[in-house]
Amino acid sequence: MRRLTVGLMLVGMIAIIPALIGFKQETPMKPGPKAPVTVTVPVKKGPTFPNIPMQEWTESSTLTVDPEQIHVGAMTFVDLTDGVVLLDKHGEERVYPASTTKLMTVLLAYEKAEVSGEMDRPVVEVHATTLDIPWDSHIVHLAVGDRLTVRQALYATLLESGNDAANSLAEYVSGSTAEFVELMNERARVLGLTGTNFKNAHGYSDPDHYTTARDMAKITYAFGTYPELVKIAGTYEYEAKFEDKDGLMKRRWWYHLGSAINSRSIHYSDLVKATKTGYTDESGYTMVFLMEHQGKQYALVTMQARSGQTFPTMRLVEQLAFGRQAE
Repeated sequence: MRRLTVGLMLVGMIAIIPALIGFKQETPMKPGPKAPVTVTVPVKKGPTFPNIPMQEWTESSTLTVDPEQIHVGAMTFVDLTDGVVLLDKHGEERVYPASTTKLMTVLLAYEKAEVSGEMDRPVVEVHATTLDIPWDSHIVHLAVGDRLTVRQALYATLLESGNDAANSLAEYVSGSTAEFVELMNERARVLGLTGTNFKNAHGYSDPDHYTTARDMAKITYAFGTYPELVKIAGTYEYEAKFEDKDGLMKRRWWYHLGSAINSRSIHYSDLVKATKTGYTDESGYTMVFLMEHQGKQYALVTMQARSGQTFPTMRLVEQLAFGRQAE
């Protein structure tokens, strides 16, 4: 019995030896939650545009016409000076603008050039990306390395409706056409356009590139506040001299596609001070006329027209609004 007791005491002492000399098994500590990392995100400053006050337009019923006489698919005719819509047909329906898009393109380019004093400086350079346009685009045959003044690029865009020229202006303003399109849409919001979305600077058809005749009339209003732009878009021919990539001089003559300002055309009108043409298979013929009569400005926008419908509509408006007799 005594031996058993001594044995049990020895076993007990062996069991408590680790505790007596401080041995212990460490339990791994679980990592605690990491302190949140503060990330500073730069706030992108929105663009600042020249303020062009635009009053709310009212509707007028002073001009009446049988809708059957207006053959174009959509149109609006607005007294821009007084802010009165005088005639309208589907003016708020979504349409494809085609190259009338370029009115917004040149508006933004002109506003930048005026602020920076660059209208007549050769700051518009043609890059490979400038010429990244559909193969059937209307172009003025610019080449990589060509250097134009802003004024020359404006003439090329408004007169001959060059998609390459429009892209050159877009890259001049924003560095890339993608960033320029964002600027176009921001400008549209500032101008109060509710039915417009741009996807490119030139107007080539895209399902998400659209406007309305009313919105295009508002763009025309903004455009018409700049006499230099009105002069350019009302010029029939223009000579441009600029350097190519090797510093050699190029000479080009550009002619306006809009016959309303060509005094030799049967479609000429002395009321039309500026105009912009457009056409794609999807849009049909599109046209903007900026008119002046007795010190007031008017915008006539015609959309979704087939061949032979635009100018009869213009003559009808001249007859109804200004008492001009149809020829």
